[in-house]
Amino acid sequence: MKFNIFLFVALLIFFLIPYCSAAHYVVGIVNDAKDGTIANDHRVVLWNPINGIQDNLTDTIGVNGDSSTNKTYMIDCEMLLTPCQIDDELNVMVYDIGDGYVSEKISLIVTDGGFDIANNITLNSFPDSFLKSPVNFANLSLINITFNCSAGDLDSNLANISLYGNWSFGWHLNETLAVFGSNSSVLFTKSLPEGHYEWNCKAQDNLSASSFYANNLSLNVDRTNPFVNSVLVNETHTCGDSTFVRVTCNTNDSTGIENVIIEAINSSGNKNFTADFFAENDYYVDLLINQIGSWNFNCYSFDKANNSLNLTSPDFFSYTNLPDLKFLNLSFSNLDPFEGESVILNATIKNNGCSNADNFLVGFYNNNPLFGGQQIGLNQTISLSGLSTSFVNVSWGAIIGTSNLFVSSDLNNLILESDENNNFINQTIYVGAWQEFYGNVSAVKILSDFLLKNVSSWGNEINLNGNVFMTDKESEIDWLSLLAIGRNLTGGNSIDDFSEIDDILGMQDFEDSIYSVFTDGGSPKETDNLLIHNKVILNVPIINSTNNENFKTGILWDSSDDLGDNEYNFADKEDLVFVASINKGSVGEYGIYDYEIKVPVELRDYDSTDSETIYLYYDLV
Repeated sequence: MKFNIFLFVALLIFFLIPYCSAAHYVVGIVNDAKDGTIANDHRVVLWNPINGIQDNLTDTIGVNGDSSTNKTYMIDCEMLLTPCQIDDELNVMVYDIGDGYVSEKISLIVTDGGFDIANNITLNSFPDSFLKSPVNFANLSLINITFNCSAGDLDSNLANISLYGNWSFGWHLNETLAVFGSNSSVLFTKSLPEGHYEWNCKAQDNLSASSFYANNLSLNVDRTNPFVNSVLVNETHTCGDSTFVRVTCNTNDSTGIENVIIEAINSSGNKNFTADFFAENDYYVDLLINQIGSWNFNCYSFDKANNSLNLTSPDFFSYTNLPDLKFLNLSFSNLDPFEGESVILNATIKNNGCSNADNFLVGFYNNNPLFGGQQIGLNQTISLSGLSTSFVNVSWGAIIGTSNLFVSSDLNNLILESDENNNFINQTIYVGAWQEFYGNVSAVKILSDFLLKNVSSWGNEINLNGNVFMTDKESEIDWLSLLAIGRNLTGGNSIDDFSEIDDILGMQDFEDSIYSVFTDGGSPKETDNLLIHNKVILNVPIINSTNNENFKTGILWDSSDDLGDNEYNFADKEDLVFVASINKGSVGEYGIYDYEIKVPVELRDYDSTDSETIYLYYDLV
């Protein structure tokens, strides 16, 4: 090809010499662009870079140019304002005539042959832009959106790919990433607020030729869950295990609902059903209720961006066709009664079946009636229509300790039920083994001798000190022989005392026994020295009388009753005295007063001659 050009130029110059005094021609070929665009009629420019491109010459490529030859240009460099000379370096390139097609710049050296042949030029093709993801009309809920763009260039001179979008300040360039070669892909990651957007990518080569993808793509960013307004069943309940119900989910979303799933849940498990569109915002499923018991229906709503929200229906029940007697609860009118207090036991019973249950017996018991429980009050006869509820109650006198109270129905087994094993309910209640006493002490006294002479008044209401004592009525206390429980006559430890008191009072099985309340593993939790009848008694075990530190209760034993073992024991059953120091005008659990003392209720029965009465004493210092 170069020989042909040389021959063509030689002939051309031969014919032109007679008409030209001097000339130096630069001749070259411009190949069509690789995308098929014809090089003819595009234009080339020639200039000397030393003089600048403002001093240039141009020619039209092809038959309409000076060469009159297809894909060829011819320029006389002697026509430059600064004519070319031998050894000058000249530049040549195709420039943009309005369609964007250009070429790379080539250079040549002027020789002394009268003409020079430039290297071939190829018309540059535009790169192509491709949008891979997100797909058009995508609905996304991601915080960060990744845009995948690619580019191809037939000339293998890719330079960069740029992302454009309208998510802030209108349509604009967001980011540009460098690429190379003939094919390349890039990822742009953007954090976009919720909204509807358009986007595109521009591919550009190193000659600044560029192109967008043919059409902008759109996307919707939606991070808001759909609304699930209700999950409703068209029946209040069903009877039996072969009834269809319609479950309707009302749901809506600004971008539209993609899918609605209704999950049916019962005691056997769960199963999902795809809901059908009904009207407006309603989606429904017709379900077979094939099991007796409780059901729930959970509606999962998914919008176009895959945001989801769920809502569960209230409990739905399918009841047996037969009667089914079941207690719903057993409650007490007083959860913290004292011994002997009247407590009302209240029970709620329901017929969970669809058929009537007529004239059956209900009874209350202390402990399980199947294992010898003692009946409380009399049996009661009631009737219940299908799915109805009734209430029964009885009065019970509280007993110290833990009581397991039962109420049972259909005592004679006259009602044919779907479930015969749920006809009772039980509840435990604990009645404390202790009772608190509190009050004020007056110290105003009249003093005289036995002849009622030397009469005088004594009172010390302000600085009142002393103790209050509580014992069984039958106890005859030698006040000067009192010792701390847990100590023997010589002051040594007697750790069995607390459990022996429990055995005497019948409190050994109580959770608030003497042993549990006063000791930690047999050792007193706290001790103090008390002044009683002008005698200091050491190491008296004490506890808080109620809920604070202002009042303490201790235990003493009367050593004058000892029969020779020098300590308190079960066999001798020495008299017991509970003691509390006076603390004038102090705050206790029940108000402001002078003393507060805590004693076991069974102290009254320490000597069973009289099991109703205990005595209170006090001494003043």
